[in-house]
Amino acid sequence: MRLTLRTGAKIIQCNRGSATVEFVALALPLFLPLFLFLNQYSVKSDLEGSLRTLGREMARAVVSSENDRIADDVANEIFFKGGRALGLSEEISSGEITYQLMCRSSPCISPDNEIQVLISTPQLTHSISAIEFVSPWA
Repeated sequence: MRLTLRTGAKIIQCNRGSATVEFVALALPLFLPLFLFLNQYSVKSDLEGSLRTLGREMARAVVSSENDRIADDVANEIFFKGGRALGLSEEISSGEITYQLMCRSSPCISPDNEIQVLISTPQLTHSISAIEFVSPWA
């Protein structure tokens, strides 16, 4: 019995593992904001990359259209179908993500014209743009 009490007293007085407890108690409050920031950055970066892809695809399709009416229809169709493929259909259908199609001169589909697709969302502090040029032989 005496041996058991001494062993128990030594175990209670032993400091092994206390550094681990102190590290966890101090490090968690420091690392938690870092993990939250990295997660938020990842979400915004993914959204920005998806919107860049969508804008480039829309701009490519517009410059290869025959006329302005077809270009508008093609841009709208790619916006909705491409957005759905990229997992953005809910934000697009709710109007949270919008786009503008801008041309340097009118009509848009004319030789050497610059076409810009501008996509915006309140989730980002800036708009995403993609620029393409109509072929000089169009």
